[in-house]
Amino acid sequence: MTSLLHIEVSPMGENSITRAVTADFLEAWKAANPGGTIVERDLAANPVPVLDGEAIFADYTPEADRSESMAAKRALRQELIDEITGVDEIVVSTPMWNWSVPSTLKAYIDQIIIPGVLDGSGAAGLAGKKVTVIMSQGGSYKPGAPREGWDFGSGYLNVVFTALGSTDVEVIVSEFGLAGIAPGMDEFVEARDASIAAAKAAAVARVAA
Repeated sequence: MTSLLHIEVSPMGENSITRAVTADFLEAWKAANPGGTIVERDLAANPVPVLDGEAIFADYTPEADRSESMAAKRALRQELIDEITGVDEIVVSTPMWNWSVPSTLKAYIDQIIIPGVLDGSGAAGLAGKKVTVIMSQGGSYKPGAPREGWDFGSGYLNVVFTALGSTDVEVIVSEFGLAGIAPGMDEFVEARDASIAAAKAAAVARVAA
């Protein structure tokens, strides 16, 4: 049975562009995988803890010598790793904030990367898995835009999932999400709508890719 891990990041609920685009992806995925299993991890509703020193040093401490707190933190990390390595596909639905990924998603990534267990140096637990990232941006960072090159989110996520072993990573981006909301961006409303429509089409097409 095919399985998919859906990692949701946006806290914006029904106002979230990424949630709307991902909804189309999930609908297409369910149609293409009848009987398939979707595992939901909503980091907005249930954020994972920020990685701290105790969690980091758990892997450098013999299991019998770990404190109760250290053992619990290590167990959480293993739970997250088992979850993401135990599925066939992964879809990450996230906005881009302040030119990078939200802190909730960064905390999650920090939790799942453990040297020798899941890392970018040989422990490639995502090998053979298809990863789709659906990202919304408030403006545009493409060539010719005033802030060209300021997108440190989509490239980062591509590197993360490639480093962890996936050879099938695609990032689908919608732009101008703040058009009609932020002052001075009203002229980009049509561009926003066109970009969202294109992202939805790309998300549906990705299911069959």
